[in-house]
Amino acid sequence: MTIRNKPSNYSSNISSNRTTPSNDSGFTKEQLILINLKDLAQEYLEIEQFKQRFAKILLQNQDSLDFEEFLKYPNYDIKENLLKKKVAASNIRGLNVVSVDGSSVVKKFMNVDFSFLKAIAVKYYFYENESSKIDYFPDLGGFNNYNVYGSYLNREESAVDAKISIDMTFMEINLLNKLIERKSDIDLIIIDGSVVIMPINLIFAKDSEISKNYDKLLKEYQKLYFNCNERGIILIGSIKDTRTSALTNLIRSSIQMLKPSATNLTDFIKINYPQILDYFSDLDLFNRVLHKSERSCIFNCKKDLEKIRDTGIKKEIPYYFPQSFYAFYLKTTIYDTPCRIEFFMNEKHSLKEASEKADLISSILLPISSFNEFYGLPIPQIEAHKRAVFKPHEINLLFNNLSRTLNYYGVSLLEKRRTRRPF
Repeated sequence: MTIRNKPSNYSSNISSNRTTPSNDSGFTKEQLILINLKDLAQEYLEIEQFKQRFAKILLQNQDSLDFEEFLKYPNYDIKENLLKKKVAASNIRGLNVVSVDGSSVVKKFMNVDFSFLKAIAVKYYFYENESSKIDYFPDLGGFNNYNVYGSYLNREESAVDAKISIDMTFMEINLLNKLIERKSDIDLIIIDGSVVIMPINLIFAKDSEISKNYDKLLKEYQKLYFNCNERGIILIGSIKDTRTSALTNLIRSSIQMLKPSATNLTDFIKINYPQILDYFSDLDLFNRVLHKSERSCIFNCKKDLEKIRDTGIKKEIPYYFPQSFYAFYLKTTIYDTPCRIEFFMNEKHSLKEASEKADLISSILLPISSFNEFYGLPIPQIEAHKRAVFKPHEINLLFNNLSRTLNYYGVSLLEKRRTRRPF
């Protein structure tokens, strides 16, 4: 495999020692073990060397990456004149932090699907950075908040999955709104996942039931954003794993706009940086670039929302969500990858205010995300997930009771062939 520069006067190669030609019909195990796997490993090692080289060059030149002149343009999505910055942990004594999470299990049969949902919110009151009181909502034990739905219409599996996704998200956001109405002392809310309405593509759903439920979900998000704005609650989304390259692509285009040459940013023209960046996700790149207690620059995220506003299909969208959504990457521990953190600001804010809010969020998350150097998620988010995930005995209890009731009336559920194979 070779990476070639577009400019003909510079060259940079990632070569492979692959000696065995492609074979569409497959290889023997001996060929794979003795030749192909070794070639594959060598190929990846060479790519890894180029990644390491690029990350080193990026760090060496970060002070020369001056984005200041681009910040005045609204369509330029990096919103700080820096690649990364050090942030200090706050003393979180007296802080109330809430996290919500949910899980779903679907039982699919030939003529019906049943979905079992569960959501829970946890509320931490921190006496000190390492000492806290935990409450659960709506159940004090943190277990009993279930729902079940039947999908009786004959739909494609993608439509069934979309409805379950909407139902699950609505259950979580609705739970947060109820908690906010009941508790007046919440300072920070952590959503497990994106802080933006998801999945946004469902706004175009042709299925009338999905469209109706999605409108209901939009209104619940609108209520959540309003509640947080009115009560001064910081709302963030904490994303564990993501393969997006949004910020990486923005950095590539920014370097290109700075026009590396023989006298400017010369290190970048020595390697084929535009193509090398194709191999990076944001997490991969910033795991190499960030040190513990550092965050990346903030950038605009969820641009699809703006595209939907422009279509006019949902004219009420601008009134639902008069916010700007931002994201950044925060490395909370030494040995774990950064977390992607999302937050929103009122559209009338300044970039300075957005930057200060990112600093504040980081300073709060650091002391509650660094108890284990190998796993850097906020403790409330970990606890919410632990409580929300379905245990096998819970599903068995719920489904067996449903099945017994149906059997009593002579109705049996026919499983799909792939789950009832006799071999």
